[in-house]
Amino acid sequence: MTRRPSRVDPLVALVAAALAIKVVLFWRVAELPFRGDEVAYRDAGCALANLVRDLVSLRGPDSAELSRNVIGSGWFMPGMGLVLAPFYLVAPHADDGWARAWLGLVSGVVFVLAVRSTHRTLGRPFALALCLFPALVPVWVLLSLTAYGDLLAGLVLVILLGRLVEVLREARAGRPLSVRDGIWLGSLGIAVVYLRSSASLAVAAMAVTAVVLLVSRLRRAALLPVLAAGLAFVALLVPWSLSASLTLHDRVVTTTSVPTSLANTFGDRAEVCFGPCDPGSTVWFAPVRYAREVSRATGEGEVSVLDEMSDHAREEVTAHGYARDVVDNFDRYRRIDGFGSLLKPPDAPHDQGFWQWVARDLSLRIFGPVSWLVVAALLVVSRRRYSDQVVAVLVKVGLLALLTQPFVHLAGSRYWTTAGALGGLAVVVLGRTVLDAVRRPEVEPGDEPSRLLTALQWALTAATVVVGATVAALAA
Repeated sequence: MTRRPSRVDPLVALVAAALAIKVVLFWRVAELPFRGDEVAYRDAGCALANLVRDLVSLRGPDSAELSRNVIGSGWFMPGMGLVLAPFYLVAPHADDGWARAWLGLVSGVVFVLAVRSTHRTLGRPFALALCLFPALVPVWVLLSLTAYGDLLAGLVLVILLGRLVEVLREARAGRPLSVRDGIWLGSLGIAVVYLRSSASLAVAAMAVTAVVLLVSRLRRAALLPVLAAGLAFVALLVPWSLSASLTLHDRVVTTTSVPTSLANTFGDRAEVCFGPCDPGSTVWFAPVRYAREVSRATGEGEVSVLDEMSDHAREEVTAHGYARDVVDNFDRYRRIDGFGSLLKPPDAPHDQGFWQWVARDLSLRIFGPVSWLVVAALLVVSRRRYSDQVVAVLVKVGLLALLTQPFVHLAGSRYWTTAGALGGLAVVVLGRTVLDAVRRPEVEPGDEPSRLLTALQWALTAATVVVGATVAALAA
């Protein structure tokens, strides 16, 4: 009697393939030093590691180092610093190549956790989709080896979404939320914000949606867990907000980058510093230095000065000009190959041959069709099953919130990685909605569709169409 060969689980195979691609592509960036914002994240990680050493040794912390490298100008929340701190605690003098290996390990672990959570809470098709997109997009894999928090924030956001869906389904079945559930949800939410502050709106939108659905179902029984979630979120945000506010002598909730981002994206850059800024620095840091000097001279808060500078630079902004800038931002948002061409060994020539195909061509060929499927997913309405409707609503709310970034910030080729994981889930939402419309399957008892969720999806679809049409009309 011959034994039948055991079949390989496609999900396990895809996870293994994604991790194998990460190992292969690591050699492209193994000797690449940190650059740009990555340097700030590295410095924050080193400062936090030194803080732990000081506390363990019963020495007073170096407040000057913490102020300089963790708080800085208030632009970067300490999420990636916290990710790097354990590495620098063990290897304080390690070069950037080893730090990239650590980042690859962390992102790999979080990816596996996201796939596992998705498989458990949303189902196998969603987990498979996550392994295909974005996990097999070469540029996404390359960015998982960097110190930017966009990609990790997107994966943690998927874990948060899965837990929210699980909680809402349990509430539908009459099982109340626990305080522990609320604390866990709040902790996941603040983790996303710490990793990428621009994802704050997505966390808030998903949280508000979930709270409305929970309160409508559980009434008073939902109040204590919801309160616990909010308190956990705020309690973990306060150390950063308070430290940044005290250091910068102004109120800081998450980051201070919004005024300068608005000014540089939509305003007149020649007027950001009430005239031209210092030509010896970048368009991002010259305004910060100018605001700091004005703050010292006048006693006005640095963040307040940045707000005034931003308002001045945008005095001449018109609806047409703003819409054109938004369209340009979306165009840059979709050029995902930009960082692929930058993430290469030092002094290497322009990508050609194999590396051009991997880092640019293949990534674009995958991303292009999938991005249009994601757009289609934002427009369809799931109406057959409550379980599918909950996923559809939260995915759409999260994606639309993330896609507001081109409306407030100069878009870049790495920002899509935050929305990439939700995009993979959106493709499954689209497929299921279309199949249900064609096959019209029987609905299991207790999984009947919700009129509220149907109406909410129609509202999201209408908002997407109206905003898109308005921007297109104004930009024409």
